[in-house]
Amino acid sequence: MSTTTVSKKHAIPSAGTGGVTFLRVLNSESIKFRTLMSTKILLLLTFVAIVGIGLLSALVRWNFINQMVEVGRQGHKETVQQAVDSFPPGSGFSLYNLPNAGLNIGILVMGSLAVLFIASEYATGMIRSTMNAAPGRLSTFGAKAVVLVVVSYILSVVAGVVTFLLASPMFANFGLDLGWNTDGVLYSVFTGGLYVSGVALIGLSLGTLLKNPAGGITVLVGIMFVLPFAGQFLSFAPGDFWKYVPQYLPSEAGGRFLSIGHVDGTLDPWAGGLVFLGYVILFMVPALIALKKRDV
Repeated sequence: MSTTTVSKKHAIPSAGTGGVTFLRVLNSESIKFRTLMSTKILLLLTFVAIVGIGLLSALVRWNFINQMVEVGRQGHKETVQQAVDSFPPGSGFSLYNLPNAGLNIGILVMGSLAVLFIASEYATGMIRSTMNAAPGRLSTFGAKAVVLVVVSYILSVVAGVVTFLLASPMFANFGLDLGWNTDGVLYSVFTGGLYVSGVALIGLSLGTLLKNPAGGITVLVGIMFVLPFAGQFLSFAPGDFWKYVPQYLPSEAGGRFLSIGHVDGTLDPWAGGLVFLGYVILFMVPALIALKKRDV
């Protein structure tokens, strides 16, 4: 009987000798995200929808200004600039935020996609394999968050730039020279990306907490789209206190973050951004605790 010896120099390395690093987890989550054809198609359709709705919103504003100009031609003293200035502050009709005109569809899709990014793994049982591969668990959440934030930000910013490039020439016949140097335009482009990224993090947190795709998406839609309508009824409550409450809701605070300038009775943009950031943290912290403490 002979014995075969394998020198250490030529020994076959065991699997996983490099250990689990965040970069490897990040690469794994990136592969999960980008290899699904359905995800690519959804992102493409979302981009088209953001730009399309943005152009429709720009057309509504163009029509409003055009009507004001026509009234001016009939003997009144309204000018184009007066027509633009007649937009109520914070109403969403200001021309500087044309890049964000179709952003709501991006919020809805990217937030829902963020819920699915982790809740679908709970639904299929794949989460066990994911957590076994990265026992730290928090690194998995962090990697998913990085992927979602990067994709959401790039998609929103590029869509905002394209929307503005296509929509701004519509107002040239009114003598309105809208460009990147127009006050608030670049600000709205970059803050729009931050806003959608924040909603994606809220969606990821909801998916982690609820572990149910339908439930997470329903709660997200309720928070971002239904709650603001419910908040409007608070204005009928007795006392001045209640009429200021709705501006502290996530979508309202986020909307103020996208705006520029001071408006009496509402949050300043920086304050709106901090309130919205507070909501992101409010959802993320319990999600991280639950992910770390509970059984898969």
